[in-house]
Amino acid sequence: MPVALQAFGLSDPAGRLYRELLRTPRAADAELTARLGLAPEQLRSARAELADLELLRPSWDDPSHLHPVVPELGLAALLSRREAELLSRRQEFERARAAFGQLRAEADSERHHTRTEHLIGADAIRTRLAELGAGTSAQVLVLSPGGGPANAPDERNRPGGPGEPDGPDGPATGPLGESLSAELLGRGVELRTLFTDAVRRHPPTVEHARRLVGLGGQVRTAPALPLRLVVLDRETALLPLDPERADTATVLHGRGPVAALCALFDGLWHSAAPLCHPRGRDLNGMTAQHYALLRILQQGDTDMVVARKLGVSERTVRRLTAEALEVLGARSRFQAGARAAERGWLH
Repeated sequence: MPVALQAFGLSDPAGRLYRELLRTPRAADAELTARLGLAPEQLRSARAELADLELLRPSWDDPSHLHPVVPELGLAALLSRREAELLSRRQEFERARAAFGQLRAEADSERHHTRTEHLIGADAIRTRLAELGAGTSAQVLVLSPGGGPANAPDERNRPGGPGEPDGPDGPATGPLGESLSAELLGRGVELRTLFTDAVRRHPPTVEHARRLVGLGGQVRTAPALPLRLVVLDRETALLPLDPERADTATVLHGRGPVAALCALFDGLWHSAAPLCHPRGRDLNGMTAQHYALLRILQQGDTDMVVARKLGVSERTVRRLTAEALEVLGARSRFQAGARAAERGWLH
């Protein structure tokens, strides 16, 4: 099968005509249209194209007749021209890449100079996370009490309240989302994600967590998490600007300022349980979630704050509180706290 000449910039009719003229340079137009299956106007257009590309020249014997230029001259000239065009485009690409690098460096310098950024809206948070993720090379740490910034609209719309993992709107995929998590793991970035124990009762979230583990990620759960958090390479952190709003965030830069957040994550991580380890009631008839609830209530937090830290709804907070009161034989939260302290359950 003959090689097409489109790589030289020829159209298909012009390429076929050139081949035919190389074989029969004196062929008449009627003969050429019959052999090539071209209409007369197509033949004229193809011949004009070959002339523009200098693949046809006036015959020495009959200047009114256009004679094909041999490939050693005609196609070689076109090849050199294409090579020059490619070199020019390559140089343009290198200039564009250099300009991109310079602008990115200027933007990063400005961000690091200001030390913090404020993000409002789920789109702004998603976009900034994608930018930060693209520059991450070693490790990402995630605290996800009940979804995160990337799921902000769904979090607010769930009937159980912010962070409710068993709502109808699908899995809590954490602040990073499914695609960014997979992209990071595909590049060999270490990804550690902490959910609350509450997600163990939410099959879509459990399935998401298992997919992360299958890709090489690490997933654990803790009874309660104090806030949403993403730490990238232990020198950039994204955390809530307003704890009451899932669609706000602050970006903090610098190893020094981020070190305390890394220590917080490390402490929670070491005491958390891998997803494959069951979380049941102990000999006291209490779960880790019950103990976390009592410790948070001791701080005087409202049910809304407790719900956010446990990753559950306020309705679930009331149910857990009633269960803890029953185990402790207490009539009030204050009495439950006092009895739990007496038994050493709050440490």
